[in-house]
Amino acid sequence: MKREIVFLLWVSVLFTLGQAASAASDHTADEQAIRRLNEDALKAYNSGEVGTLDQIEDADFVLTGDFGEVSRAKQIEDASHHKQNASDVRLIVANQHIRFYGDTAVLTEVERYGDGQDFPRYQTTSVWVRRGQDWKLVHLHYSTLTK
Repeated sequence: MKREIVFLLWVSVLFTLGQAASAASDHTADEQAIRRLNEDALKAYNSGEVGTLDQIEDADFVLTGDFGEVSRAKQIEDASHHKQNASDVRLIVANQHIRFYGDTAVLTEVERYGDGQDFPRYQTTSVWVRRGQDWKLVHLHYSTLTK
């Protein structure tokens, strides 16, 4: 009886470790997709690519920052007036971390739009939700970091 209990405990530990490893590896493709979509969204906002934002952001997307909260409609309007040449802006992303909670992911990072200390840095947190097979950006919050 004692040997059977030890065996069952050993099997349950192996099963749990296998589940944890499987869950971690399952998110590799999701992480890559979210990182790519995140970069595309940031570049699209800076270059005023409203069509790209339409594909990435969820219908009820909200942007919050130093200025308060902005609805998706207002953010799209602002982006369409904020056209820049995307090649003029060098996006630098650091300290990027993604955590998954079922079909929801939280991404945190530090962004800078240019080289050198003269360019402001932003700490951002974005919330992504899986809609079918796609990831959609539902919320983005940023804070300007002091120099």
